[in-house]
Amino acid sequence: MIEPIYLDNASTTPLDPEVFDAMKPYFSTHFGNPSSIHSFGQFTKNALEDSREKIAHLLNAKPSEIFFSSGGTESNNMAVKGFFFSNPKDSLTVLTSKLEHKAVLEPLAWLSNKFSVQVNYISHDETGKIITTGIEDFSKGERLLVSIMLVNNELGNINPIELISEKVKKLGGYFHTDAVQAIGKVPFSLKGSSISLATVTAHKFYGPKGIGALFIREGTPIDSLLHGGSHERNRRAGTESAALAVGFAKALEISIRDFEKNDRQIRHVSALFLDSLSASLKDSGITFSLNGNENEKIAHVLNLSFHLPTKKRLASDVFLLAMDAVGVAISSGSACTSGTEKPSHVLLALGKTEDEARLSARISFSKFTTERDVLFASEKIPEALKRISK
Repeated sequence: MIEPIYLDNASTTPLDPEVFDAMKPYFSTHFGNPSSIHSFGQFTKNALEDSREKIAHLLNAKPSEIFFSSGGTESNNMAVKGFFFSNPKDSLTVLTSKLEHKAVLEPLAWLSNKFSVQVNYISHDETGKIITTGIEDFSKGERLLVSIMLVNNELGNINPIELISEKVKKLGGYFHTDAVQAIGKVPFSLKGSSISLATVTAHKFYGPKGIGALFIREGTPIDSLLHGGSHERNRRAGTESAALAVGFAKALEISIRDFEKNDRQIRHVSALFLDSLSASLKDSGITFSLNGNENEKIAHVLNLSFHLPTKKRLASDVFLLAMDAVGVAISSGSACTSGTEKPSHVLLALGKTEDEARLSARISFSKFTTERDVLFASEKIPEALKRISK
């Protein structure tokens, strides 16, 4: 029996064995609470702070600007909610995109429903390319937060955050980027940038689940969401995990160290997959189109819409389940919203109908993806599509 093929790396990546080895001692021998003053606690406290320093160095930030969290969702919530609650008596204008992750969109919707927060949406074209004109129309000096992700998690689009953040800085506003899908896939440095807040999480670049970080540039107003301890310099109460922090730092180190090698390999398997898929679908009557901005995207993520010879209405996730049945794991978009009634909000925002979105898939690669994996998957997609079209 052939092992199932995993092509859902934008949801999570496998843990790098080198990362696991670095973490092991902190699950057994070095288990102390970093807040304890005895030697057990101080050993793990040192490991925690060493990891913070390493992460800060690799991102070109200061250690005092790195705050650990449970992952991307918490960091995004901390960025947008924490910014508002730093001065809740003042109204807040937020500019974001309808293509953002729900971990940004839903906290903003909650804030706008309950408080004096006005949420506006930046324009995009049919490929998801952000249109930056119009940012200058905001009043200079008003309380402004702009949140645009660096790499779109469903399309793979690379957004022009340097241009946007510079415009925001000139207005006296603050800029947040969800950089979760960017680390290890595009060069990323906080030094000299106009980014005020940045979200990262370890499990997207072969690190452990359960840990992320929020970069908070010095001088950026943020209030804590969690209270009950002085952890993370009073910004995030809760016992830190030295094991996860060590794994986070090691995974980041490896991702940056091996960036060029991994990028070459993933570009190769991505191109091979598209060529093989085209060949597999030849004469089947089934075609596909690429969603997203073809000229400004990462190779790690392909978002494809398939077109059957006859119109077919599908229930939620039928295509994904059909692919799983033939041994290939893919997704329709963010894992945080899979299994819901509605298909991808990103594809709907691009103008896709619900039926078109349900015949779309996000296929994402990792440094562990092989030629065999993509050749097998490209052969199985027609099989799954024919099954659901009957």
